[in-house]
Amino acid sequence: MQIELSLFSILDILTASTALMLGLLFFTIKSENRKANIFLGLFLWSIAIQLINGIVFEYYEEEDIETTFYILDPILFILLFLFFYLNTTINQSINKWYYLLFIPGIIQNILINSSVLREIEERFEDFILLFYFFEILLLIYVFKILKNHKKRISNFYSELEFKSLSWLKSILIAILLFHLILIVEGITGVEEAENELWEGIFQISAISLLFFTVYWIGYNGFSQPELFKQYLFQREDIDPKLETKEEDSSNELQEKFNKIQTIISEEKLYTDSKLNLRTLSIALDIKEKELSKMINQCTESNFYQFINNFRVLEFKRLLQSPKAKQLSILGLSQEAGFSSKSTFYSTFKNAEGMTPKQYELSLKKSE
Repeated sequence: MQIELSLFSILDILTASTALMLGLLFFTIKSENRKANIFLGLFLWSIAIQLINGIVFEYYEEEDIETTFYILDPILFILLFLFFYLNTTINQSINKWYYLLFIPGIIQNILINSSVLREIEERFEDFILLFYFFEILLLIYVFKILKNHKKRISNFYSELEFKSLSWLKSILIAILLFHLILIVEGITGVEEAENELWEGIFQISAISLLFFTVYWIGYNGFSQPELFKQYLFQREDIDPKLETKEEDSSNELQEKFNKIQTIISEEKLYTDSKLNLRTLSIALDIKEKELSKMINQCTESNFYQFINNFRVLEFKRLLQSPKAKQLSILGLSQEAGFSSKSTFYSTFKNAEGMTPKQYELSLKKSE
């Protein structure tokens, strides 16, 4: 078997092989987020199988071999595995009816591997387009879940949770565009019209999106492995004991909050870049809901903003310490607890009205 290696074939092989290896990694990695990682591994393997099918079909076309046989066509499973991964990783309950969403893909594979397909091939292609539109609606639903979850945890999440939401959104956008390309290609009939230019544009666009998806997951997996190993998100279930608890007076609340701020400042808990509401509440021996409520009422900000204010102050202190001669501005920000350059710069500018570099120059001028 010999396949002529075009640019498309090379990209297919690179993406498929990487997806297979990454999928195997997520299947075998031991972590508290293992259940979600299994769905992510299945998502990657679905992409790999889809690309392998394309490579095999290309060979069949070159050799003029007529076949409609697939071992598995996972095109209608790709998004579903990502959907299950999203729900699991943000700790949303998976409703039983979600599993019914696999039925269209199962029906598709039964038809593809049966002789019936040859008789209804044209109708079947229209049938698949309807499924693609259905998946677009599912993607919109997924974006809604993500948006609602981000809004719901705005007072709770740390920078790590924020990064997890950001890379998930990037993957979802890539998969959305991939499905849109398939729909447009099917509606316009580019392949049947044998328009090589447009067929090439659609093909390179689709494979580029899959290439980005796989390598973006791989990049985050190796550069920020904690995104996949830790159980990041918690449900926002209301603690009935806390809700029935009598409200502290404003003076008592402020006094208690001042003590908390003192502990955070003296022990420099904010310098832990992985700090979130859960780990801080454990360190302070306070319930998460109670701590979040105090932060909201006493600072009129959320947990993320509250902790970053400590980090800005710490960076300003470090900038005037001997460490300033040993470390760069980015190095000092990491010492203060920031793990992202973009987050550090945006937070600092919002707090001080200038960039860290401008602040450093202002200090030198005042000396």
